[in-house]
Order: sequence, then structure tokens, then C-alpha cells
Amino acid sequence: MGNPLIKREMELQTQIKDLKSEKARFNENLYELQDNIRVKYPAEIKNNDLVIKHYTADLKTAESAQKVVDDEGKEAYPLKIGEKVYNTRKEAGTALKEALVKNIGNIMSGGEVALGEYRGLKLSVMYNDFKKVPQACLKGEKHHYCDLNIDTDTGNMIRLDNVIGNIQKAIDDLSAKNDIKKRDLEQMKIDVEKPFEKEQVLRDLESELEDVHIKLTQFELTDDTAQKDMFERLADSFSEVMTGEKSYVKYETDSTAFMPLHVEINGDVLTLSQTTVQNGDLMYDPRIDFKVDYENKKVIPLNYENSFTGIYEEYDISDGKPETMKQINDVLAFTDDWMDRIDEQGYSVSKEVVNIEQNRDNTSR
Repeated sequence: MGNPLIKREMELQTQIKDLKSEKARFNENLYELQDNIRVKYPAEIKNNDLVIKHYTADLKTAESAQKVVDDEGKEAYPLKIGEKVYNTRKEAGTALKEALVKNIGNIMSGGEVALGEYRGLKLSVMYNDFKKVPQACLKGEKHHYCDLNIDTDTGNMIRLDNVIGNIQKAIDDLSAKNDIKKRDLEQMKIDVEKPFEKEQVLRDLESELEDVHIKLTQFELTDDTAQKDMFERLADSFSEVMTGEKSYVKYETDSTAFMPLHVEINGDVLTLSQTTVQNGDLMYDPRIDFKVDYENKKVIPLNYENSFTGIYEEYDISDGKPETMKQINDVLAFTDDWMDRIDEQGYSVSKEVVNIEQNRDNTSR
């Protein structure tokens, strides 16, 4: 069964990550609200108010235009083309149609042709490339457009009146939009003051994670399972040295490809090393010194050296640092793998050592 603290640590890290992502989205929305409050919405409201002002002025101009009454008693707005004024809708429509036909070349080539004036607004004609039709523009403080039909007369005058009539709808639409934006702006001013609603939850989880880290660190510093397991393995593999029967034993294989293994004990310090000579220098690959705690049956790495990689490290388990404990556990894990390789490679007591022992026995006899 695994350490429940590790499981809880993973759960907390996931929850904190999700909450931080949620907070990041909250902050992005907050920055957007702040930008809307300071810049975007005030600018849009101001611009809409300005357009409404221009539309209102143009509508007032158009509605103030004087109507004329023809012989049949029908009212109409005069149309001025060039210097000539056409008072009836029929005359005005015919004159506009003739002006369109006369200027169709310039219109089709993309030019804007000024024709005259209608209801106090300047009248010009151009070609709409997207719709592929001629288009009228009534220009006051703003531009107001409508499509024209070159084959009709009074119908185009109705279109001009309709575009003027639609100015009020545009004013109403913009006013409604501004009312909504102003309400939204006031709500945003309230929302922007609201804190991240899960801030305390996030802080509590972060605090709990810190406590779990502390407990895990304490557990790592007091967990000596790996040290005890290694004591047992070394005691099984090198019993003569570990029991003090011998202070040093050399192990070799039949293959010259593998360096000899030296096992030596000096007081309570056990040394394992594999060595070779290079340019007259003794090289370790590697050497590890262990403090042997016979009472508690465990070994604690004191240092690690590899001459070929230039690594030399010392470890002081008493400093209470988690990073030191990690280094010690890493060395123990390395030693475990190292011992596996030694077992696989068939190391046995060196013949040199066996001969020395035999000579000692013969001398004693």
C-alpha cells in the first residue's frame, strides 16, 4: 500500500492547477472589464451619441423642407438637379432617371456624380460594386444610401423618401444600444470590484499542500527502509567483511573486461569500489563509502566518487535537508542496480586472495 500523503499531494496539485486556471480566466475577464469600463464602452457610447446627433440634424433638415402642391392637389418635395427644380414627383422622378442615363458611364467607372439636392440634403450617385446597382447618397452631416433602379422614375423618389424615413429608426436603434451599453457599463463597474469567489478555497488548498510537503519531507527523512534493505543485501553478499571476520576482500571475474571489486571495512565505514589504473593513477568507477549502523541494521552512504566523470559527492544525513535525503536514496538505488550487475557478471573471491589464505593456513600448520 502506497503512502497516502503522496496520493493526497497529487490530488491537491490537480485541484490547485484547475483553480489557478479558473483564476487566470477570471483575471482575463477582469482585465477585459477594466478595459471596457475605461476605454471601450465610453468610446462606443460617445461615438453613438455623436452619430445620433448627426442623424437628428439631418432628419430635422429633411423634415423642414418645404413641400409643394401640384395642380391635382398632391404634395411632393421638390428635387433640384443642376440649377433646375422639379416640383412634382413625376417630374422629379423623370429628371432623376434622365440624369442617371446621362451619367451612367461615369457612374459605372466608379466615379461619384453630384446631381443636386433633395429635401435639404446633397444628392449624388455612385455605383455599388457589391450589389451591382447604382446607388444614391443623400449627404448632410452623415451619408444616407439607397439603391436606385435606372428603369423607373417615381419609384426612385419613393426610395429617397424611404431612406430619409429610416433615419429615425437608426436613431432609435442607436439610442436603444446606448441604453443597453450604459446599463452594462454600470453593472461592469459593480462586477469589477468582485473578488475571485474561490480565492479562499485556493488558499486553503495551497496551505494544505504545504503541510503535506512538510509531512512528506519528514517521512522521507525518517524512512530508512532502503538503508535497511541495503544492509541485508550487503550482509548476504559480503558476510565475511560485514561480520568483521575479514577487513578486506577482493572479487574478480574470469573476464578481463570487468574491473575488480574491492570490499573493505575500516571501523564502521564500509567501502565498495571498482578500480583500474590509468596513466599510473588509481581510478574509481565507482567508489562508495557507507556508515554501517549494526545496532539498527542499516547502511548510510557517506560519499560517492567516479574518477572518469569527475564526480565526487559527500552526504551528511544529519543536516535534515530533503535534497540530502534524495541524494542518499539515489545512491542506494544505484548501489542496488550495481549489485545486480555484479551478481550477473559472476564475481567471486580473487584467486590471489585465496592463495594468500591457503599460504597462511599452511604456515600455521
